[in-house]
Amino acid sequence: MKGQAEDELQRSSWRLALQTGALLVLLLVAIAGSVLLIVSTSQASAAQRLLTTATEHVDSIVDAPAGTWLAISNQGVLTVSPGMPSGLPDLKAIEAVAASGDAAQEDVSIAGRPYTVRTADSGSRVVQAVFDRHENLEELNRLGLALLLTCGGAVALASLLAVWLARRAMRPMAEALDRQRRFVADASHELRTPLTLLSMRAQMLRRRVASSPLQEPPASIEADVDAMVEDSRSLTRLLEDLLISADSRRIELTEIDVVALADDVVESFSVSAARRDVTVERSGLTGPQGIIAAPTALRRLFVALLDNAVRFARERVDVAVTADSRTLVITVRDDGPGFADDVRPRAFERFATAPPADAAPEDGAAARHYGLGLALVAEVAAQHGGRAEIGAQPSGAAVVVHLPIRTNRGNSPAAGSWLRAFVSRVRRMF
Repeated sequence: MKGQAEDELQRSSWRLALQTGALLVLLLVAIAGSVLLIVSTSQASAAQRLLTTATEHVDSIVDAPAGTWLAISNQGVLTVSPGMPSGLPDLKAIEAVAASGDAAQEDVSIAGRPYTVRTADSGSRVVQAVFDRHENLEELNRLGLALLLTCGGAVALASLLAVWLARRAMRPMAEALDRQRRFVADASHELRTPLTLLSMRAQMLRRRVASSPLQEPPASIEADVDAMVEDSRSLTRLLEDLLISADSRRIELTEIDVVALADDVVESFSVSAARRDVTVERSGLTGPQGIIAAPTALRRLFVALLDNAVRFARERVDVAVTADSRTLVITVRDDGPGFADDVRPRAFERFATAPPADAAPEDGAAARHYGLGLALVAEVAAQHGGRAEIGAQPSGAAVVVHLPIRTNRGNSPAAGSWLRAFVSRVRRMF
C-alpha cells in the first residue's frame, strides 16, 4: 500500500494513539491525585493523633513520641525535651493557654523546616508538643515522583502500543479504501471516452435532425434528441464529480482572480441555460478579487453551483460574488422550487433527494435529486477553510459559500491545516 492510503493509515494510527494517551493521562492523573490525597490525609490524621496523645497523656518529656519534642510548664517550672528546634518552645502560646485553658495549634517554619505546634492545658500543667513534618513532606514528594515516572512510562508505552495495534487493525480498512478509490477513478476514466463519443454523436444527430432538407422532423424526435444530449452531458458531469471525489491528493494552491473565474463559468453556462429558457446573470464585484485557492477545485465549485441552479430554475439564475476584508461570499440564487425545510440539513449530502419546497404532499411531485454536485461544493469549501450553507430567501433557492480571503501562500489554508486538524481531533475526543 502506497501514497495516500499509507498517509491516512499513519494519521489515523497517531490520532488513535493521541486519544488513547490523553484518556490514559486523565485516568492516571485522577488515580495519582487520589493516592496523594489519601496518603496526605492519612499523614495529617496520624500527626494529629500523635500531638493529641503527647499533650494530653504524656507526663514526662522523656516519654515524648518519636519525631516530637515536648515542653512542660508545671507551676512555673519549664522542662524541655533535648534537641528542641531553635526558636521553640513558643513561650507566648504556653502563657496564652495557661491563661485561657483552651488548646491552640499552629504550623510554623523555622529555618525552612516545617513544624506543627500544639499547646494544651492538662490540669495543673501546660504541655506543648512540637511535631516535625519534614519527613511526611519528603515521603509525599518521593511518592509523587514515583507516580510521575510510572504514569509517564505507562502513557508512553500505551501510546506506542496503540499505534502498533491501530496500524494492524486499520491497515485492511485503509487498503480497502485505497482499492475503492482506485476502482472509482479507473472506472470513471474508462467511461469518460465512450461517454464523450456518445455526447458528440448525440450533438451531431441533433444538428442533422435540425438541418434535414427532406421534411420537418416531428417535435417529439427533436425533444428526444435534445434529451439524449442533455442526459449524456449529465452523465459526463457525474463522472467528473466522481473523479474529483475519488481524488484524495493534496490540493495545489495558487492566487487566482475569483471574479474572472466566475465570469468565465457564467459565460460557459449561458448557452446551455438559454436552451432551457433560463437567463444566467452576474452581480456583485466587477473588479479583480484575488484569493489563494486551487483553480480546478474552485472552478468545479462554480460549475456545480450553476449546474444545480440551472437545472431547477424557472427563468433566472443570479451569481453574486461579494467580499469584505476577510471573507469572500459566493451566492447562487435561482427562482426554482427551492429547498424544503426538511432537506436543508442534508442538502450537501451525496445523492440527497427531496420533494420540491413548493409542492404539496398530495401532489405527488417528482423528487429533486442533488447528486454529487452540492456535496462537492461543501467539500471544496471545507478544503479551503470555508463553509457552504443554504441561504434564506422567500422563494426559490440560494446556496451560499463562504471562503476566507488569503493573498499569500504563508497564510494559505495548508499552512495552518495541521493546527486545525489537531484542535479538531482534541475536540472530538471530548
